[in-house]
Amino acid sequence: MREIYFESIDSTNTYLKNNYESLDDMTFVRADIQTKGRGRNDRVWKADKGDNLLFSILIKDKEMIDRYKALSVNSAYIVLKVLESYGIDNLSIKWPNDIYVNDRKICGILLEAVSRNDIECLIIGIGINVNQKEFVGEYITDPTSMYLELHEEIDLNEFKEKVFASLNNNLREDYYEEIKEYDYLKNKEADVMLGNEKKHIRVLGINRDYSLKISDGTRETDISSGEISFHI
Repeated sequence: MREIYFESIDSTNTYLKNNYESLDDMTFVRADIQTKGRGRNDRVWKADKGDNLLFSILIKDKEMIDRYKALSVNSAYIVLKVLESYGIDNLSIKWPNDIYVNDRKICGILLEAVSRNDIECLIIGIGINVNQKEFVGEYITDPTSMYLELHEEIDLNEFKEKVFASLNNNLREDYYEEIKEYDYLKNKEADVMLGNEKKHIRVLGINRDYSLKISDGTRETDISSGEISFHI
């Protein structure tokens, strides 16, 4: 594992996309602030400088690339277990890429591929809210942080070492059976955008291939991607 650090960068994912050919598998790139950090669907990722853990991981291993459908959710589970070790309760994984505390988002994950004829590499971008004390602005899902949950400052470097080591040591494993126990969406009703079509569905749970099984009341469908929002 190699770590590259920037005080400020536009995006750690973009850095890896531009430099992956000269970097080794399992290179970690982190920054105190990302000026153009992104979530899914090009949403802006907002984070105060130096308060949070913002990083990306380069995946070049062919076996792991072939398991790309599992990587986002398994990454979430590995991070979740580190958060749990700090005493944070009521953690869950919102398929395919977020970690929640109750109904508030504490971590987001963005998986991207660089392709020519085949997939050249995968990049896992992860943002964890650590010491941020307030979140100003509008959010689709209310955010939280380790500080807000535990009411104490976290040693960011110590936390970083634990997260990086856990991902480096465990990312090749498969945690499907464990992940099922942390499925935030299971049995919830939601709106899902499939292409340009909006459907109201009930989520039945995460399948073994990491697709999501849903029901519209008349038939069951497995989806591999889609935008899910809630009527709360």
